[in-house]
Amino acid sequence: MSKPCENPPVNLPPLAARNVSAVFEDALKHHPDKMAVRDEARQLTYRELVEESLRMGGGFARLGVSRQEAVLLMLDNHIDNVVAWIALSLTARIEVPVNTAYRGSIFAHVLNNCGARVMVIEAAYCSRLAEIASQLTSLTTLVVRGDASGVSLPGHIRVLSFADLYAQSAPMEKLNPWDLIGIMYTSGTTGLSKGVRVTHAHAYGYCSPEIYGAAQPNDINLVLLPLFHVGGQWAGLYNALIGGASAVVLPRFSATRFWADAREYGCTNTMLLGAMASFLYRQPPGSDDANHPLKTIMMVPVMPELDAFMHRFGVTAVGTGFGSTEGSTISRARPGTATPGGAGWLRSDIEARIVDENDLDVPPGVAGEIIIRSRDPWSIMDGYHNMPEATVAAWRNLWFHTGDIVRQEPSGQYIFVDRLKDAVRRRGENVSSFEVEREILEHPDVLECAIIAVPSDASEDDIKACVVRKAGKTLDGVALLDFLLPRLPDFMLPRYVEFMDALPKTPTEKIRKADLRASGVNARTWDRESIGFKLKR
Repeated sequence: MSKPCENPPVNLPPLAARNVSAVFEDALKHHPDKMAVRDEARQLTYRELVEESLRMGGGFARLGVSRQEAVLLMLDNHIDNVVAWIALSLTARIEVPVNTAYRGSIFAHVLNNCGARVMVIEAAYCSRLAEIASQLTSLTTLVVRGDASGVSLPGHIRVLSFADLYAQSAPMEKLNPWDLIGIMYTSGTTGLSKGVRVTHAHAYGYCSPEIYGAAQPNDINLVLLPLFHVGGQWAGLYNALIGGASAVVLPRFSATRFWADAREYGCTNTMLLGAMASFLYRQPPGSDDANHPLKTIMMVPVMPELDAFMHRFGVTAVGTGFGSTEGSTISRARPGTATPGGAGWLRSDIEARIVDENDLDVPPGVAGEIIIRSRDPWSIMDGYHNMPEATVAAWRNLWFHTGDIVRQEPSGQYIFVDRLKDAVRRRGENVSSFEVEREILEHPDVLECAIIAVPSDASEDDIKACVVRKAGKTLDGVALLDFLLPRLPDFMLPRYVEFMDALPKTPTEKIRKADLRASGVNARTWDRESIGFKLKR
């Protein structure tokens, strides 16, 4: 049973004020000397962050980067990354954040597709760039953070040091809602990554505290997701800056360090992926589990053990959101209203429909693809960069097609069912891979899993579970099916199970289900029917 709908109307500022310059103009007027951001080495007030960013903006101008021109950033989580992003945003240039795991052809595709001439990169990643240098079509200037002495690139690419980025301050630009703030590449699980053209109004609406209910001015956000990801840069960092709060940017998430980091930096608010929350919950209980200042968490998706998690760790309010880089935040449950499996309630400034494969509305309570459009202009994606066919396909019938299957409860809350391309049809029933995966992950010996459809020898699909066991565990197919029997209906029980050392993933840690489907049923796959396994009801 969902909690009653607690979904106040969205009251964002006027469209003209939904941009980075407006956020910092307000900050300089009301709290210039408040800490804006810190990392492990240093911290900056709002005034200092603006001043340093505008000096870097002057450096980009000296490199010949013009208004609304793209610049690539391949940087780790630290203040220099924050300054580079703010520098580009305040001066009306376009950030192209690059996943720090990218290499090879996917790396070359992003660099070429965006068309940027200038790139800022950590020295540690230069060897990967050198490997693809002969494939690059646009890059002419590389700015290296760290020791660039060993960097060897073709002669037409000049190499500069990070210090060369600082120059005489550039002016803070007056920004329009339609000005691009970034081109954010979504990792391709079945094809080339697509660059989402993000406007200032779109980015603001994705992460504004007005949407989520946090952060508030007295909050300190703990940012552990990578800054090349919208969850780190927008829902973590930009959310704090819009709210007049502070942000602590750390290199990475660590389940063993998480609560100690919250204590050390006095953090009160954070965003966790559901998998991160699960890792925390599966750590051995400790006497100081609730000894920390963190009270509010945005969790996406919400884990099944929500109540037990909150009780154990002393967290007072959990919220959630549902959306995408392309579609912004579509629905949300504000802190204190999130429920396991729930994806929140529709924003009042977004229109949505749940439809079948022909874009016809499905009956109430029936699952279908959610398609959306915004009531305000420039508030969801401007298209896929240099991919007009993909843009047209996504906007079929003038609605943006999210590719997500949801159903809506009588309370109005959305329940996420599956990704459209991951759905399974078995014996006349639609099976949510997400729901089956959730139950398998409840087994104490399971670290990761993925459900895929494989061809059936009867009709439609059969279900295969690809499972990674925790270190030292010996779980087998019989024991796993015995565990699932009381938890799942017969049509959702996997016929096939394959235990794997690791699941194939994209550089953004999304499971490559296309690769798993390609391997199909093979010599390593356990088939419950081949051994006569009986469903013991």
